[in-house]
Amino acid sequence: MIEVFILKIEDPGCFWVIIKGCDAFLDHEMEYQKLNIEMNAFYNSEYKDVEKIKPLLLEEGQACVVYCQELKCWCRAVIKSIMSSADHYLAECFLVDFAKYIPVKSKNIRVAIDAFMRLPYRAKKFRLYCTKPVTLHIDFCEDNAEIIPAKKWDSAAIQYFQNILKATHFEAKLCGMEEDIFDVYLYITIKNEKVCVNDDLVAKNFACYVTPKEKKIDCPEKATPKNVESPPDKINPALALWPMLLQENIPEKLEKGVILQHNGLSLDLSSKKVSEKIEKIYKEKECMYSKEINKITVATAAYCPRKGGITIYAEPDVHAESSCQKLNEKQFKLTSKKKYDEKNGCVKLLQFLNPDPLKTDGIHDILQKLKSSIPQPSVVLRNKIKPCSFETAPLSVGLKKTLRKNKFLEPTHTESYCWPPIARGCDVIVISHNGNDPLLYIPPVLTFLQTGGCYKSLPSRNGPLVVIVCPGWKKAQHIFELLQEYGRGSRPLHPMLLIIGLNKEEAQNTKFQRGCEVIITTPHSLLRLLKYHSLLFLRLCHLIFDEVEVLFFEAGEQMLTILDYFKKTIIIEERESAPHQIVAIGAHWSKHIELLTKEFMNDPYIVITAMEEAALYGNVQQVVQLCLDCEKTSTLLRMLDFSPCHAQKILIFTSSVAEAEIVCKVVESSSIFCLKMHPEIAANLKNVLEQWKKKLSLGSHIVLVSTDDCIPPLAITDATCVIHFSFPGSPKIFGARLYCMSDNFQSSVEQGASSEQGNKKAKSILLLTERSACCAVGILRYLERTDAKIPPELCDFTAGVLEAKEDKKLRRPLCHYLKVSGFCKDKRICPDRHYINPEIDMPRKLSDRPLATTGYVKIIPFYIVNATNYFGRILDKHKDLYAALNMEMEEYFKESSNKMSVEKVEKFALYGLHEKAVFHRVQVLEMSQKEENCVFFNVHIKFIDEGRISNTKNHQLLRLPQRFQNVPPQAVEFIVCRVKPIDNEVEWNPKVTRYIHHKIMGKLHEAKVVLSLGNTVWVDPMVHLTKLSDLKTSVIEYNVRAEILSMGMGTDNPEHIDQLKKLCQESTMVALQESTFQTTIPPLTPNKSTEETADLQSSISDDDKISENNISKQVNTENPESEVVSENSGDNYIKETRQQQHKSFHPEIKWFQKEDVVVVRIRLRNVKDQKCKFFRERVVFSAWVGDKFYLADMDLHASILKEESKCLIKNEEPIVTLVKEKKESWHNLLKKRNPNVSFDFDHWEECEDISPFSNVVCSRKVLNIGVQINEDIDDSSEDSETESE
Repeated sequence: MIEVFILKIEDPGCFWVIIKGCDAFLDHEMEYQKLNIEMNAFYNSEYKDVEKIKPLLLEEGQACVVYCQELKCWCRAVIKSIMSSADHYLAECFLVDFAKYIPVKSKNIRVAIDAFMRLPYRAKKFRLYCTKPVTLHIDFCEDNAEIIPAKKWDSAAIQYFQNILKATHFEAKLCGMEEDIFDVYLYITIKNEKVCVNDDLVAKNFACYVTPKEKKIDCPEKATPKNVESPPDKINPALALWPMLLQENIPEKLEKGVILQHNGLSLDLSSKKVSEKIEKIYKEKECMYSKEINKITVATAAYCPRKGGITIYAEPDVHAESSCQKLNEKQFKLTSKKKYDEKNGCVKLLQFLNPDPLKTDGIHDILQKLKSSIPQPSVVLRNKIKPCSFETAPLSVGLKKTLRKNKFLEPTHTESYCWPPIARGCDVIVISHNGNDPLLYIPPVLTFLQTGGCYKSLPSRNGPLVVIVCPGWKKAQHIFELLQEYGRGSRPLHPMLLIIGLNKEEAQNTKFQRGCEVIITTPHSLLRLLKYHSLLFLRLCHLIFDEVEVLFFEAGEQMLTILDYFKKTIIIEERESAPHQIVAIGAHWSKHIELLTKEFMNDPYIVITAMEEAALYGNVQQVVQLCLDCEKTSTLLRMLDFSPCHAQKILIFTSSVAEAEIVCKVVESSSIFCLKMHPEIAANLKNVLEQWKKKLSLGSHIVLVSTDDCIPPLAITDATCVIHFSFPGSPKIFGARLYCMSDNFQSSVEQGASSEQGNKKAKSILLLTERSACCAVGILRYLERTDAKIPPELCDFTAGVLEAKEDKKLRRPLCHYLKVSGFCKDKRICPDRHYINPEIDMPRKLSDRPLATTGYVKIIPFYIVNATNYFGRILDKHKDLYAALNMEMEEYFKESSNKMSVEKVEKFALYGLHEKAVFHRVQVLEMSQKEENCVFFNVHIKFIDEGRISNTKNHQLLRLPQRFQNVPPQAVEFIVCRVKPIDNEVEWNPKVTRYIHHKIMGKLHEAKVVLSLGNTVWVDPMVHLTKLSDLKTSVIEYNVRAEILSMGMGTDNPEHIDQLKKLCQESTMVALQESTFQTTIPPLTPNKSTEETADLQSSISDDDKISENNISKQVNTENPESEVVSENSGDNYIKETRQQQHKSFHPEIKWFQKEDVVVVRIRLRNVKDQKCKFFRERVVFSAWVGDKFYLADMDLHASILKEESKCLIKNEEPIVTLVKEKKESWHNLLKKRNPNVSFDFDHWEECEDISPFSNVVCSRKVLNIGVQINEDIDDSSEDSETESE
């Protein structure tokens, strides 16, 4: 009897269970919990290269790991079906440990690593043995009714089966197995009475018994099976025990006492139970047969991706000469059938406990892995540390209880080494592959803070003891939440999260919570606090850097300033007895960390568990040699030093046994003593190690050629040189090879390293061929962090690889960070596209016209992604397609007969939804898992005409006619330009997003379009207007960009739109370039009329940016009509200018006004020989920038006082200040429009009476006047297009 736990019930013929108990073949619940914790810790971590753990190909039946939204964790799964969508694939997956079917996006699917498949699938599929459904059959001809077998279970039978299984104790008796379904007798305990569910269903006429089908086993005299094969010489270790149960010979290749392990199945051949089982089988066979069985059929089912395992069956085929011939035929059949069933039962059970499909072509590889010992995690330490377990960890009792509540089992390999020194208050550097995990330092730091006696010498005032510095607000928020969670098991620490913006008032008014002992912040925010509250940090004792290599890379100057302050603070005499500790956690070693240990730490403990980073710490000399694959052996001989000055121990690593043999022969042919080691000569391990460990004299050397799987048993650490003849298969293998030189690591952190030691520097030589081209990028990134000389060929080759990789992203969406900020931090690992694709990025059509590429538009945001990224709708003044669609939908759904709920909801289909008296078109994105007998369920939807995302019930979805589905989605993505987050952040702080959401959500705005690509429109500026009903004017309540800047969490990003336009210019989108930013004006010819010239200039946007690389206007001085019209008083100056340069360029000009002056900014930098002539109604400016001459002859809108006007250089830019003759507002700067002159929106609110929009009054305060915004707004917009500059 097997004790089981019911997971899911479909019907008596299909229900999913978990097997419980302590049998040798069963796994304990704790092992599954540990597996889930390890699996979620791995996939939830910020993996540096996510693409490596994403499957390259999705297939039905494929085993994988997926993220379940309902369970909020990563789960093992099998793909059942795959559906394609516009931007991703959607897979229906079966969670093999929870018996659930869920839809999963392809981006949430990961490769199932072997370590996470070591346990069998937890959910087993059961059915009642020999129990079939029945139904009531009515024969109207005979006028009678009878119960007959049915093909499916009746709903009443299912309901009754579910009700009786509400008991708490279940047991099952295994009777048979067919594919992956187990036939059982199910028993429940009700009121201390055991009841057989099979019998109960039959007794109540819900089911009937059927006779099981018997398998025919022929007599040995008549048995002539086809395709009878003898067992192969090479045995899959996962199948090793199964043939032994069917034959009397133990495979010679498996020694006694060896533990076989494959995925979740571990079989100890030396165990008592297995030995007894084998002896029993032997005795039974000796009674039946006198000779050995030399033919046996072991047929392995072909690998099918739909199955969770394989089916193995065996039919005994015995010689006629057997002593059992004297038995009668009937008795022999019964005996053979009994043994056959027993043996197949064992095989089925083993298959059941090891459900992963096994490929016969991988038998040899698995055997090689078994022969090698399990590698122990390596560590490089500075100062000896004894690793701790959870029981011996230096943590408080309350903290251990909290960790146990959060299912924390044991500290990781890195945590076991770094917790003890951190808990003692020592300076610690930790470099690990999981160096972004805050649990590396939070538990020991919280424990140390409980010892309050060591802080008595500190000033008795408010101030933090610990400051945790994070690379960004997102990581700081995560650490703050962890401190709140784990701090409950200790005394109150009152942690505070402080992210300070650029506003001085915010930093000045910041107040610390009373009793606050821990502050989580970023480098820039901490410096802003120190500027105004330096005295509050006099109690600071612990400075912790999270992701230290990122901190130094992005804020190096700020980090050094913080360290200098901490160094000055801890030398105060009153603090001598107080602790002072620096803890730095990271994933990569760097020169900055080396500086940190030398200048700011006192005898630090260094823990490095990433061996490739330990090689950087140990100053291993990295040499990369490029060669062809056919020239590797000759290149290898050139790299060997045949006359070394010191004793050398050289390790040469290969990827295969054949390669190792070849390399060994090549080295021996050069008269060099060479050893070799690979799994096929495992018996020579002892001799090889004895030869290797012999002391060498000066000038001698020894060479060992080995494969990677021999690294653990060799356990070499004193090699002086490692040659990578074969490219390492992974960073861990690369690190394991380098660790073989760990005894010769020479860290510059250690003081007093002699020059003699420098000559003995460990060396790593990597042979890079065309076969390892795909790894060139990773190698280059690693070499960039070393002092190695990088071959120029490698840089060129890597650039080509990156370009080819970028070309493969043709159908990927445009990078989000490139769209919102104009740059991507790391294109090498970003999965999205970073160039313009003409097929995808052409402006999308909302109706019969594409999105506007220039001009002013009216927009309404309905969904706020972040502070500068929104989804909404463009109001078309010519044809409002959405309004017409909305009216038609409202008219259609007025008829109650048309309001038909959808019976079956399909993913990505379009439906109607009635919300707040309006009918919307929605698209189904996801559906929640249906519960048993549940009619209503939640649906995740997107409003395709507004862009927002929401949830609703399935019964609220309405059928949508095809004519409504054919209308294109009206939602458009908007991005506000020229502003980005402060402090090199890539994502906006949530408080900025919340503020903008509250400010602009659902309101009508006017914006100027500067660029359109695909479904995205870039706008600058974007303003909200309030129309005054009595006056023909409007009030500008706010400018979105100015609002973001006013919060202090955003900064200017002048290169944003220029970078995007540069990408467009580099692409083949000629039509888009001509319509969007065609800014070069050819010289005018005498044949062109003045009207044509005006039309040409008016077609160019006022606010187009002009720079040295984007020339907007050329003045041909040879043509009189193209000369600038000037006053007589300025003719001489213009003539002088023409004599200096035949061709001049017009600079970009920005202007704004105050009450008495007009400020003109000439957008040029590094100008030389600048001249500015002032006239009463005219200003002429000229200057040189490099070899280009710029000239601006401005015919002013009104008169100025030329004696008081001036031109100065501020921030490397010419600033012209024009003093007005009359203190009145200027509606324009010039009398005639000029495409190179535009209003400066950065100073919009400084202007009280003028705006680039016609008839608009600027105001710093929002007027509380109840006005209908949509009234006469079209007229205002049309005026603005014709009158504004």
